[in-house]
Amino acid sequence: TQSLRVPTATSVRDIPIKVLEENRLLINEHLARKRKGKLSYTHIIAWAIVRALRKYPQLNDSCTQTANGNYYRIRREHINLGLAVDTTRSDGSRILVVPSIKAADTLSFADFIAKYDELIEKARRGQLTIEDLSGATVTLTNPGMIGTV
Repeated sequence: TQSLRVPTATSVRDIPIKVLEENRLLINEHLARKRKGKLSYTHIIAWAIVRALRKYPQLNDSCTQTANGNYYRIRREHINLGLAVDTTRSDGSRILVVPSIKAADTLSFADFIAKYDELIEKARRGQLTIEDLSGATVTLTNPGMIGTV
């Protein structure tokens, strides 16, 4: 209930997808030759978020409320990118988990992708740790299963 009083912001951008698709195809052709998996659009969008937050670090800030009711800004040292992952439990029920790539702003693209894939695989196997599930400073979710407008 208290979280509903915290100031929030949402930003939506329409972007041309042609360049993204062409680059993804080129990268995947290269990876196929090396037998190193594939990149999804979400991999690339996640990396773009990290790059954007490097350029505009204030968007990675948060706020907190003091005992006297005043709010103040918390500047974060690193970008911990949360990845919302819809998983199925052993009993068939579904759960949304959000592991985070710690200090994503310090990783190379290859290391970022490796960490991304590692966390997704751990989520699917039900092997995430408390450390994996804590500390996200920004979260990426993909509502594609539900459908988007």
